[in-house]
Amino acid sequence: MRTTLHLDIDETRSLRTLPLALLAWLEATALKIELAPFIKRARECDRWFVSRDGAAFGPVAFSKIMRLLLRGEGPLPVLHESEAEMEQAPWRTLAYRTWPLSTFAATVWTLGFWLLAIGAGFVVVNLACPVSVRRFAGPAYLVAVAATGVWLSLRARRAATSAEVTPDPESLVESETE
Repeated sequence: MRTTLHLDIDETRSLRTLPLALLAWLEATALKIELAPFIKRARECDRWFVSRDGAAFGPVAFSKIMRLLLRGEGPLPVLHESEAEMEQAPWRTLAYRTWPLSTFAATVWTLGFWLLAIGAGFVVVNLACPVSVRRFAGPAYLVAVAATGVWLSLRARRAATSAEVTPDPESLVESETE
């Protein structure tokens, strides 16, 4: 299950994905706090078995188990390797419900993030400038931010339009052979 928060490894990190990357980091930190006893045990020996669909897999590192939980693949029964040879192996079920994030919530989070960043930048610019220049520095900063936002938006729109118009070379070869 792919969530809005946890992007694929292939997807590049950019300013566009920064707010959601921050939110994903916050969720991962919350999960680390929740699973602190397991992480502490993993420091000693980081080899765990995971049971999925009645079959045990492993040994795997606990970080992989955490990635599975963050992707929404839970609950997961886990067993530390040191306890695997016991007659009644104490499988512990790790259940974690990922933070629900709809498109609307992601948009609100992203807008809030950038408004907070712009506001913090405005404060820094005004504090860094001499008092006599503040009257011009604040509005100049806001105009520069708005111009940058418009420029990036137009650039992204142009890139999306050119990607739609440019045909795939392989599809051209297939249509010619038919």
